[in-house]
Amino acid sequence: MRHLRAKRRARPVSSASALSLSATAARSAPTTGDSRGKDLMKTSLKYLIPALQITKGVSSACPQLQLAVEALLIVLEAYKKYSEATEAIGTLLSRIQSLNGLLNKFQSEDSCPQPLKDSLVTLASELQEVVGDAERVQSKWWIVRLLRATDYAERIESWVKKLDQRIHTFLLERTIALEVTVHKGFDGANSRLDKADLKRANELNDGKTMPIRRCQTLSPHISALKRSLRPVIEALLYSGSSVHVQCHENTRVEVLSSLCSWLRPEHPPLSDLPILWLHALAGSGKSTIALTIADRWDKEGLLGASFFCARDGDRSNINCIFRTIAYRLALHLPTFREHLIKILEMEPDLYSSTPTRQLEKLIVEPLEALRASAKSEAPFPARVAIVIDALDECTDDTAVSTILKSLALHIGRLSPVKFLITSRPEENITRGFLQQSLDDNTQKLALSKIPEDLTRRDISAFLESRLADIREGFKLGASWPLPKQLENLISLSELLFIFAAAAVRYIGDQAERDPKSRLTALLDAGNAAAAKRGTSASEFSILDALYLQVLENAASRLGDNLKARLNLVLGTIVLAEQRLSPAMLDALLDLPTGTASRVLPVFGAILTISDSQDDTTPIRIIHLSFSNFLVDPTRCTDQGFLVRPQIHHSHIALRCLNVMKVLKYNILEVDSEHDHVLNDEIPDLPARLSRHIPAALEYACRYWTRHLCEAEVGEDLLTALKEFCTSHLLHWLETQSLQATDVPSLLYDCERAVRAFYPIISTSAMHMYSTVAIFAPIDTRLRRLAAAHARTSLVVRVGLENTWSTTLVSRVNHGKYIRTLTFSPDGTYVACTKWDRTVQLFNVHTGAELQVFKSHADKPIECLSFSPTSKEFLSGSKDGSIHLWDVATGANLNTWKVHSDLVHSVAWSPNGTLAASASLDNTARLWSLASPKQMVVLNCSGWVGYVVFAPDWDLLSYSPSGSCKIWNTRGVDWDTDTDIKPTRTLKHNSDVLTVAVSSDNLLVACGLFNGEIVLWNKSDGQRVRSLPGRSQVISLAFYPSGVLAAAYTETPFALWDVLTGAVVNSAGNKDARAAAFASDCRHIAHATRRQLHVRLWPSEQNAIVTTAITGRLKQLARRSSVEDREAVGNHRIDVRAVITSPMGNFALSEYADELQIYEASTGRCIRTIDHHIDAYSSAVWSPTGRLFACAGADHTVHVWEMDSGSYAGIVTGHTSLVNSVVFTRDEQHVLYASWDGTIRRGKIGGRTSSEVLFQSVGDRIWALAVSSDGQWILSASCREGSPPDTSSADLLAPPSRQPVQDNDSHYNALRLHDATTGHVVWIQHYPCWITSVAFSEDCTRALAGNQKDEVFLYDPTQIIPPHHAAPPLSVPEHKLSVRETHENIRRISFSPNGRAVITHRTYTSIPSELQPLHIGPTDRSLIAISFYDDDWLWRIDHPDADPRRLCWIPPMFRPQLNSVDSFSSAGGQFIVHFTLGGSLVIMDSATAC
Repeated sequence: MRHLRAKRRARPVSSASALSLSATAARSAPTTGDSRGKDLMKTSLKYLIPALQITKGVSSACPQLQLAVEALLIVLEAYKKYSEATEAIGTLLSRIQSLNGLLNKFQSEDSCPQPLKDSLVTLASELQEVVGDAERVQSKWWIVRLLRATDYAERIESWVKKLDQRIHTFLLERTIALEVTVHKGFDGANSRLDKADLKRANELNDGKTMPIRRCQTLSPHISALKRSLRPVIEALLYSGSSVHVQCHENTRVEVLSSLCSWLRPEHPPLSDLPILWLHALAGSGKSTIALTIADRWDKEGLLGASFFCARDGDRSNINCIFRTIAYRLALHLPTFREHLIKILEMEPDLYSSTPTRQLEKLIVEPLEALRASAKSEAPFPARVAIVIDALDECTDDTAVSTILKSLALHIGRLSPVKFLITSRPEENITRGFLQQSLDDNTQKLALSKIPEDLTRRDISAFLESRLADIREGFKLGASWPLPKQLENLISLSELLFIFAAAAVRYIGDQAERDPKSRLTALLDAGNAAAAKRGTSASEFSILDALYLQVLENAASRLGDNLKARLNLVLGTIVLAEQRLSPAMLDALLDLPTGTASRVLPVFGAILTISDSQDDTTPIRIIHLSFSNFLVDPTRCTDQGFLVRPQIHHSHIALRCLNVMKVLKYNILEVDSEHDHVLNDEIPDLPARLSRHIPAALEYACRYWTRHLCEAEVGEDLLTALKEFCTSHLLHWLETQSLQATDVPSLLYDCERAVRAFYPIISTSAMHMYSTVAIFAPIDTRLRRLAAAHARTSLVVRVGLENTWSTTLVSRVNHGKYIRTLTFSPDGTYVACTKWDRTVQLFNVHTGAELQVFKSHADKPIECLSFSPTSKEFLSGSKDGSIHLWDVATGANLNTWKVHSDLVHSVAWSPNGTLAASASLDNTARLWSLASPKQMVVLNCSGWVGYVVFAPDWDLLSYSPSGSCKIWNTRGVDWDTDTDIKPTRTLKHNSDVLTVAVSSDNLLVACGLFNGEIVLWNKSDGQRVRSLPGRSQVISLAFYPSGVLAAAYTETPFALWDVLTGAVVNSAGNKDARAAAFASDCRHIAHATRRQLHVRLWPSEQNAIVTTAITGRLKQLARRSSVEDREAVGNHRIDVRAVITSPMGNFALSEYADELQIYEASTGRCIRTIDHHIDAYSSAVWSPTGRLFACAGADHTVHVWEMDSGSYAGIVTGHTSLVNSVVFTRDEQHVLYASWDGTIRRGKIGGRTSSEVLFQSVGDRIWALAVSSDGQWILSASCREGSPPDTSSADLLAPPSRQPVQDNDSHYNALRLHDATTGHVVWIQHYPCWITSVAFSEDCTRALAGNQKDEVFLYDPTQIIPPHHAAPPLSVPEHKLSVRETHENIRRISFSPNGRAVITHRTYTSIPSELQPLHIGPTDRSLIAISFYDDDWLWRIDHPDADPRRLCWIPPMFRPQLNSVDSFSSAGGQFIVHFTLGGSLVIMDSATAC
């Protein structure tokens, strides 16, 4: 080495002469000629080496770069004879000339600015990587290098490409020109450069395509852009990661010419459309063409960006495509880059957003800014080419390609960009190009339609050239191959370039060194396969024969031990999510070191591998068709080679789990002094990652879930999964955080926990563990794991599920009830209209509120309909107007006054061009959204309730009159038609509430008020079938395969088989007010008053539901449960009221037909009593808990003994609903009030009548309380028509307010009665409904709560003196400062010690001067209070303590607060309530203190 360096130093070359020499070489480099000529290679190197010598000489400002270039010179000198990469070397030569021109300005370190030095050091380190690889090969024996000359030629070509890419990227990203300009302070330099560029642009853009202006000014944000966008560098042109090569010389000339003509509209062979789709079957050469044309466009300055997809790593991730393209465009277009940076500053997380949003924000909006600046200093390119190759190799299981859907939405806003997209004609891609906007803007070029003689000519040229190389290399003589052999080989290729490429690799295998025999064997196998073509199931039978020949020949050269591992190794290579190196294969599969390196070299015809001493370079499969062959049993007929994906995925998943056993806390061993830093602030992070997370472990951490998805689950895998979840789940998340990867889907429990507990997980880490430990289903492993870290011992005794239910998300909507529900067509959103004049938009997966749309002019929003793109929706208002809203921004885009009365329904046509509406003005209207003034009236002859479009654009209208009409909208003449008539009317004997049309337009389903669903033949109006039901049908949706989803108000939702009329699945339901079905056939949304639920159909019986990883892991979780436990609690969902006993040890739960008593400490139901009650009745305990009572549906009061459950008595007398019941302190009587305006007292024992204590005809008594001494009664009532009578002589004090009617025209009053006589001694008028009343324990204070969220305190001692002295003129009234909850005060009481007021949602201390005269007990067990507020359960342990959060309550467990008896807490230990869904919940907080 020293000798070579000395020799190099002794032969200096002047810069001028060398540059001239290089330029001459570039001009004289031939564009065509004999690809086999070694002289051409020597000539290219002859000029490249002097150019590098110049680079070495002019890079004195950076010693590191000098050393790297010097090493490269040695490598190139040593390998002149091996490489034939003439074209690649020519490209590299031009790059080096540009680099030399810039470096020549600096001949010393002092003259070089520091930013430039930094950039050069980085370039030097990148070049050194290539040098290291070359030196490893150079160290081998000369005989080895001679024998493997062909392999080394390919290696050298890859080195040259890598060098070219590194220098090219340096020139683009580092932009030395501006660094120099800024350093020297030449303010005018940019102006002069821009003027020169603009002049050149105007010259080039004179009606023609202008090259993209490469980035000639440094942006300090380039590195930041790279961090923000996270582009996939491996997917770019010149990345060196592609297994594809460019088109062989003089082949595919016509195709390449057509592609160039498409980009240049002045040449008309292809139309000037913004997208060109090049499609063909596997092996046809699509990627080779894409690589060739991208390289050509790049050299011409026309390529803006490229993304070469592949089924490994992020190159298969559709979320990476547009962000990578945006990154490359930013490097090329300065104005684009400036606007992109601004967008990313506002929304830094766009890299993780959906492809559609990425396209809009990262590409479309900067392009619009670019067009807007066309007249500025930055020239505007007329054409920017973007190449997306092998789109079908991306992971995208949607029915229509996500990338194409995104392009379809924005194709009109992408100028000047033109997309070349290549793919197989897969169904979802073909369907994507059929979208109207893409179909109108896409030129489709099928390689299969190219004349066969042209393709045959190109394959012939390729084979002749490559076989000539083999003939020369092996000295076979001029007659080889024989003309008939060549013709036979061409015929066997069947116009597939991949066959030709694989064949020459197989024939010219350097290890076998027998081209003649191999050619003969290949032709024999191919001819035999061709002869059997009629019996083969594969359309690639001859290609399959080639692959099988390669495999058999390779296996025959392996020993028994290696042959036994062959299938495992091949299967892992084929199924791996990214390319693996031999070392990774050994580590991942637990093979002896070096096994993969010994097995794989015999597969040189189908795999590209490194030499045996380099086990870190990834293995490459030459073409995807080989992977497809190995996994298809109809193609790979040798069972020894066949890869069975499920079995292999199981083995890989198991090995991943085993590899991850080394995970631990703080795996990077970061010192404690740095434990507070962010990931990117960890010292030496790259080195630590490389040292502590080797490649095999990184792969296992990243992809184990994907392999688990596809695995055949066995006991071994199940055991490993259980151990991993128990010991390493958090360690795994640590590695994912460190590696900055998107965390894959967690286990089923984790996914469901995130859905159910998302609000608390996102806000409180401390409470996350306790929430999961308390509320997760009993039989979940995650619950037990969380319990180990939870800092609470609160226990749910009743109300937990055993396993996760079908409900994914529940959300309580504060305020008004939900009226209607609608899914967006893409299934992302669910929107609800509410009685508070708003529309709320929620994320389907998390339940997070995304947007609130408020009506204009205070007019309620009655209905809505999403656009087909889910980006907008229409809403109808009470005033007859229709509004167009933007989903993303919440903006009201347009308003049309269409009707004269309330709009009851709106609909959007499937193609988004038409809208329809129905109104109470007895009209339905159809209009064009593009021209709303073009409107026709549907001749309905009566009130139209709803409208809906069929898939074929027919409009259906239906109404409570029982009719459903079908209208043909396709034949509307907008210029002449003012109204149209229906083509068909479907009549029913009940009101029609909802309608659905099947996707094939064959069936119409009408849901009726009486619960019946009627199916009609849409084409002829014949009745097909009737499906029975027991409650109103509120929503219908057709699913594929003849299944109809139906939602009812009071009965379970159902999936009907429309052919048989049978129910194939059902989902529980209670009191649904609105419902909707998502287009994915899985999600259901329904609302019960103010609660929104998003759920799935039960998957056990539902063949419609798509099986995903969550479903598979759900089964695993059930099978791996360590104990079989019965459900805890009550499965009924119709609780009407609940209340705890005075000592808190029992809970009484009311249902429409029975009472249930639970032991609070165990959650065990100890007694069930048959009893039918009124809707507004409530139960009550006696003071000691010995008795309990409840009003019946017959207006009587029933009393039972707690111990025996037997009747203690029935009290009669009321003629209307009994609303309140109270025991006297001696438990001998009950006092009860009714809507008949009376308060009665009845004796307990047998069936007895009651005495009337008070009666006011026309009153409805809502609330009742009795003082603890039994002397006084407090009642609250309302009446219509006239104010309450205040003329009684028994009144001791008159009311302090005048009577006033509330909004419902009621007069409300609060009365104090003498409990012995029932006489009213004091009355107070109220402006609103009084909802609750209470006495303090010492009888010296009284409380009243009302529907306006107000609490008033009274001092009854002022009118109840010991000897009834003369009463004062009025009773003092004090309004307490209770925190607003915007809800009725349904429950009110004094705290046990009397110092505070407790409502169902607040705890308010009473000012000392207003507190009861006698303060209660100080025993902590008696004064602890629990209450619910703001989605949390709160606790107060003693009077002077502040409330503390006990736990967050998930929506499914929250109390039903619109009922008086919904929430009860005794001594703070047991919290009893029933939920919005009607389920009973009992929580024990005794150990949570």
